[in-house]
Amino acid sequence: MPKLRYLTKTRYKLGLDCPTKLFYTGKPEYPDQCDEDAFLAALAEGGFQVGELARQYYKGGITIDTLDYDEALAMTKDLMNPHSGTITSSSASTSW
Repeated sequence: MPKLRYLTKTRYKLGLDCPTKLFYTGKPEYPDQCDEDAFLAALAEGGFQVGELARQYYKGGITIDTLDYDEALAMTKDLMNPHSGTITSSSASTSW
């Protein structure tokens, strides 16, 4: 069974820009050469800053630290109840 690929905010924006990029992104047989791009690394750092700002606004928020989609999804589902608090993401590419 093929691994499920989720439509994250990042992938959605990529698909709006170019549907072909959306099709090929994340496939191991088509590695992304932008992973080592300094500019993209700076953008990712900005995402971490947004996460930190969210933690300042919502004290007691629960951070999901994993970059694995399946694990992050399972953790989010576990936290989606009225008594769990606020969920934030420390990962720039996996914004919830």
